[in-house]
Amino acid sequence: MIRILLSLAIAAAAFFGPMFADSTGGLTNGMPGAVIGGEYFASDTVGCVLAQNFDPQAYSEACAPKGGFLGMLVAATIGLGVVSAALSVLGLLPFVGRLTSVVTMIAGVVAVVTFAMVAKDLLTTEGAAFTDIRWGAYAMGGFGFLASLAGLGGMRGDS
Repeated sequence: MIRILLSLAIAAAAFFGPMFADSTGGLTNGMPGAVIGGEYFASDTVGCVLAQNFDPQAYSEACAPKGGFLGMLVAATIGLGVVSAALSVLGLLPFVGRLTSVVTMIAGVVAVVTFAMVAKDLLTTEGAAFTDIRWGAYAMGGFGFLASLAGLGGMRGDS
């Protein structure tokens, strides 16, 4: 049950939570002073998935995440969180239970890496302080760390 909740918390924090305050507009291409959340990066991709538009050409044009590599990491964090939660529901079967642990662990590690990249890009590109990183990024990183621990705990199986 905890793997389901942590996976959903990762996806929610990555999409709905504010990530950082872009003081100079360097990370968002001209939106100085805006508080940027995950929906800035992944709203087009999530919209295409909800519309069931899985055409590879559309993904490369209209459905790609904004922000380059950082946007792809945010979209991957959201996607892995949702996939991990969906697989964790099926975790009642013994083999699928171990598979969900692996996917939850991967989703957690990707969330922590996404937090690290947000912090690195903000601190190096913007020259900002830790106070410019908002609670959504911290929540995503914290839930990712806890999810990776829950995934590791589920790998051991029943004793």
